[in-house]
Amino acid sequence: MSIRQSTKQSEHDAAISAAKQIYENKGKYVWTNPGSQKNKTWNGRYIDVIAAESAEATRAWVIEVETDDSVSESEARDQWQDYDEVYQGRWYLVVPRDSKEKAEQLMKKHGISHCRVITWTRNPNGLHSFWGLPGL
Repeated sequence: MSIRQSTKQSEHDAAISAAKQIYENKGKYVWTNPGSQKNKTWNGRYIDVIAAESAEATRAWVIEVETDDSVSESEARDQWQDYDEVYQGRWYLVVPRDSKEKAEQLMKKHGISHCRVITWTRNPNGLHSFWGLPGL
């Protein structure tokens, strides 16, 4: 888990909540692990968003949400590489739109190959938009 300033942590958690709402609105089952919460694991990890077709699912879309400050060398080395080993089928990294290129460069540098980068933004009214959320 990233160490963030409190303002960035609330931004991170709001993005997780917004993704959860989108999945629920589409009839998916979704579990989240915002901040230091540990509500549900998937393959032994508390990744930010776990979405599935059913409550008993054996397959899920697993998503890690980042803020602009957490798209970093330390995250790529310490967390993303671990997720890439555990989630070899596919996992998703959701980053702010302006951070996509940096995230992709870090993934390439660290040999992260099972991940797809998707993006999010938050408009001035607080509404989130996501591009590429899987399973919708």
